[in-house]
Amino acid sequence: MMISHSEALDIVLSTSFRTYTEEIEIDKSIGRILAHDVFSDINMPPFDKCMVDGYACLKSDIDNEMIIDSIVGAGDGTKYIVDK
Repeated sequence: MMISHSEALDIVLSTSFRTYTEEIEIDKSIGRILAHDVFSDINMPPFDKCMVDGYACLKSDIDNEMIIDSIVGAGDGTKYIVDK
């Protein structure tokens, strides 16, 4: 059985609650929700970084035999382009 829109609205409004903001010490903030987004004023790390090992290839080559063309080491700032 469906309830009417006004009955549903009454249920929602009677069970909702208001939130508020407060300033607290950072060590007391565990389990809390920030009121505003926080942004860093520095880039970290200060270089492009890949978080995992992997391979790059063209989608059209996936079913073909491939060879490893080059290896990029950690911290290597060289830009590589995968093309034919």
